Amino acid sequence: MSTESTVGAEVLAAVLDSADTAFAVTDPRGRVRWVNKPMAELLELTAEQAANRSLPALIAGLPAEPAPEGVLLSLATGDGGHRWLEARCSELPGDRLLYRVSDVSRWRELSVDPQQRGTWETELVRLADEDPLTGLLNRRALTRELERHLALGGSGTLLVLDLDHFKDINDLRGHPAGDRVMVMLADVLRDHLDSGHALGRLGGDEFAVVLADTEVDAAVGIADRLRGAVAAIPLTGNGGTTRTTVSAGVARFRSGDSWQAVLANADLALHASKSAGRNRVTVYEHGHYTDTALRVTVTDRVRDALANGGLALHAMPMVKLGSNRVVGHELLLRMEDGREPYLGPGEFLPAIERGDLVFDIDRWVVGTAIDTLVAHPYPGLRFNVNVSGRTLEDEDFGDFVLGRIAAAGVAPGRLGFEITETAAVTNLAAARQLAQRLRASGCRISLDDFGAGFGSFVHLKQLPITGVKIDGEFVRGIDYGSRDTVLVQGIVDIARGLGISVVAEWVERASQVDALARLGVRVAQGFHLGKPEPLADLLSRPHAAWVRRPRLIPPVTEERLSEKTAAD
Repeated sequence: MSTESTVGAEVLAAVLDSADTAFAVTDPRGRVRWVNKPMAELLELTAEQAANRSLPALIAGLPAEPAPEGVLLSLATGDGGHRWLEARCSELPGDRLLYRVSDVSRWRELSVDPQQRGTWETELVRLADEDPLTGLLNRRALTRELERHLALGGSGTLLVLDLDHFKDINDLRGHPAGDRVMVMLADVLRDHLDSGHALGRLGGDEFAVVLADTEVDAAVGIADRLRGAVAAIPLTGNGGTTRTTVSAGVARFRSGDSWQAVLANADLALHASKSAGRNRVTVYEHGHYTDTALRVTVTDRVRDALANGGLALHAMPMVKLGSNRVVGHELLLRMEDGREPYLGPGEFLPAIERGDLVFDIDRWVVGTAIDTLVAHPYPGLRFNVNVSGRTLEDEDFGDFVLGRIAAAGVAPGRLGFEITETAAVTNLAAARQLAQRLRASGCRISLDDFGAGFGSFVHLKQLPITGVKIDGEFVRGIDYGSRDTVLVQGIVDIARGLGISVVAEWVERASQVDALARLGVRVAQGFHLGKPEPLADLLSRPHAAWVRRPRLIPPVTEERLSEKTAAD
């Protein structure tokens, strides 16, 4: 660079530093690349401290994308005063953004009645930084606090808390009751935190605390103290008193982190607490990110498969013991999108069941089953489809099923639905409501994995089901004279008394067939009786072949055992 150019750059820098306007250059995401002296003073940071920090996070309300027309900001000063700022953002060559922030307080004050000015300024500052429901810091103010601490080279931990089963409170007691719980929760958290910690509400029922200069162990102790305080809150209503709990996630932060990454890590730890059973504290580990990244990737792949014809159904025969006649087929979901690596049901089903995509998947399975029954009206073709526990939360699922059946003109008895006992017990009211509607229409309803839940026989009285499928764990050793024989015999006797059917799964040996037949089990499925095959292959055979038992399958080897488990 020439001497003349160097002098020009120095003069330009001096001019910008002496200007009344605060200037900053950022990357497209708003991370600071350069600031002049007025901007550093406005941020109360040095230029070095401001570098690589998020400018929109440090100045609440600053536009995060080009806004040449400008926005007006209301900013509180450290001495209790107030400033009006006009901020503009425009694009620069080289994929950069130029921010210009001017103090227009004098001009704004001239246009406002002096008697109203103080009230208005106080209210505007409150609206900019305060959550209107709880009076805590809002999300913008809380993230600004975290970003400023990171800019100043600080370290500590971020604690995120979320109320367990808050949706139930809103649904059962109404949103006003939910708001009262939020206010009560905010008061409890505020009362049990030291004044030096920044407490805020991120939104909904999620709260966060910036624990500056606090190590992870101490943060966990604080989280446990808050968790205990919340659990002691009595919630009255609907003629009784209940108590609620919170789950928490803890993430460490250091000066080199961004506030977005810190918040994301704390959220991942919070999700781990929820997944592990709620009402607990989890510290972020890298494995949480890996698990979440894998789940998101798998979910995206399943979503693409659903949209582009990459899902398929396989049919597993249910065989009447003694006659070897096939009485129906259970439909099993498979991924056949042609991509590597291949994903088996054990790899993609848990991922989609954690999100709302499972609603669309279950409807696709039901719709495909009904369309197939329409295209092949032979009465001997009968399907069972699995309903996920999450779909029990879908209040419109029953209407969807009955609407599709009525529109298709399919005999409802050709379609059965299997709900796992564990899912039914977890959401018993929803399971009962769905079972009542579907059974009243003529559909079959079975409890899958029966015997795995606590108090299984009680559920037979509470749910209007037509059948049970004995959990495979109780069938595995049924031919060895195990204690499972007593349980299976009890299920058969009680089911017979209630007039409901019994199906045994995981049948892998001829000796199991004999043992089950002696106990009174009439229908079973498993690799010994017939493995799953593509539904298209089944339908390609003559109608009469649909009710014949498939050829015997060779004994299960260790290599095929994992495949069998996923299939069942």
